[in-house]
Amino acid sequence: MNFLEDKHRIMKKSFETEMYIDGKKVPLNNFVQETIGNIMAGFSKSLKGLDTTAETIEVKIRQLPAPSDVDAHVYP
Repeated sequence: MNFLEDKHRIMKKSFETEMYIDGKKVPLNNFVQETIGNIMAGFSKSLKGLDTTAETIEVKIRQLPAPSDVDAHVYP
């Protein structure tokens, strides 16, 4: 019995996901890559105006200097 085979799970990989924080690439294991990929693919499928499944999804997130109250249903 191989110790690694006993403790590690084999999974199907559908996404190659990269994350950069302040310009530095953050290492992501296969599980995190798949989780982020599935979440973003699911979000994109629910958006109005998109008729096909995306091959590439890019998201840029910036933290605001201070939180502000906004209407969640209004497009900025």
